[in-house]
Amino acid sequence: MIPNIPEPILDLLHEIGEVGGKGTYLVGGFVRDLLLKRPSLDIDIVVEGDAIRVAKAMCERWNGILEVHPQFGAATVTPADVSLPKVDFVTARRETYQGSGTLPTVARGTIADDLRRRDFSLNALAMRLDTSAFGEIVDKTGGLQDLKTGTIRVLHQHSFTDDPTRIFRALRYVGRYGFCISETDTVLMQEALPILAQLSGERIRNEIDRILIEENAPAIVAHLTRLDVWKTISEGWNISETFARDFKKAEQATTWALTHLKNEEFQPELARWMAFFGTDTPIYQIEALSFRLVLEHQLQRLISRNQASEQQVSLEKVTHEAFTKLGISLSGDASIDQQNGKWCVVDRKNTTTYICGDGNLYRIETPLTTYKHLEQTLATLQEAAKPSEIYQLLKPYPIEALVLCYVDPILPKWKREKITDYLLVLRKIEPFITGKDLIAVGEKPSKAFESQLWKLFAAQLDREITKKEEAYIQLRTTV
Repeated sequence: MIPNIPEPILDLLHEIGEVGGKGTYLVGGFVRDLLLKRPSLDIDIVVEGDAIRVAKAMCERWNGILEVHPQFGAATVTPADVSLPKVDFVTARRETYQGSGTLPTVARGTIADDLRRRDFSLNALAMRLDTSAFGEIVDKTGGLQDLKTGTIRVLHQHSFTDDPTRIFRALRYVGRYGFCISETDTVLMQEALPILAQLSGERIRNEIDRILIEENAPAIVAHLTRLDVWKTISEGWNISETFARDFKKAEQATTWALTHLKNEEFQPELARWMAFFGTDTPIYQIEALSFRLVLEHQLQRLISRNQASEQQVSLEKVTHEAFTKLGISLSGDASIDQQNGKWCVVDRKNTTTYICGDGNLYRIETPLTTYKHLEQTLATLQEAAKPSEIYQLLKPYPIEALVLCYVDPILPKWKREKITDYLLVLRKIEPFITGKDLIAVGEKPSKAFESQLWKLFAAQLDREITKKEEAYIQLRTTV
């Protein structure tokens, strides 16, 4: 039996074995990590037969919450006891791939089928849970030996072409466990790169997300760089040489924000992606990657279908000629590709990215470019800047970009102090005078309206006005 299973988990597994009986197994990452004496709460149960039946019975025992996925023969149970982890139950299955990079066709199978469909031998281990043989390891693929030798090995030569996301997973394990990949499997990875380029942006983004929460993410990213993964995903994409330093900044930024910006919507994943792109990646390329990988972005329309039609241009089929008629010059090597149901135009020479869809022409706006923009803005910041000037300069930027810059030790101390003053004090100041106050004294909304409000608020930020009465006095002298 596997040693060192924490007692609450051990009791939980015994219960599952009692209810499920013969043909009930603990599989995958939990077994792997126990054998490696690493903590894990990722409990996956495979049942030869009806996993949903077992899940329903366990849900009643644990007074838990049941989530059923009948199309997959699977269910998840979240016990009422918050000290226990959720448990995933799935019916043993076998998989066949109709084509490279496609999702598999699934049918019921045995535990042997289920283990052989997995990605690597170290994940193809199971532990019996039935009372007659609880703790017995099932190894159909040589996973125990690979754990001993520290080898990551796929189960068949088409594994990476069947599912190229396994390239990311393999190198995550290299970084996490310090294991190595056999020379043969490295060749198989390289052969699968063209299939990787065809995957949806969501699938690639999900794998990168998993890498960016790994403790050893810089080493994993370096392995993927040597394999030319990034250039395969997007032509010309180079990871910044400062990524290791930027990754550390993202961790420090998250820690600082959780301590000093409580109850704020700081997004650690956004900070990680900003660090991933760094300040070396050109803005047009960050925009293109944000669209390709379905990262946070908005499409800002430049030219509508009707406007294009007036120029006798149809943007349903994107060409250099169509752009020329619209007064936009594309360089000869601009790439035009279909992505996410639209046309993506990346002009590296002119450093621009456009999106065409539904006959409209768009530019991309994404918060992921703000870290690079902020670095440029901070270069213009003067030490003698007034609080109102700092407020106006930093207000357009998201918290994540500001905190990333704040934790950068290369930034002069006085600039870091300006950032913290904005984050902790200036942006939380409420104006004495609002638009309602201006209307109450007879002012009508106009272009000057906003200017008046800003002048009053700037004086307040600069401590020239310290209470509402003083703001009203200044207002009367300017109206």
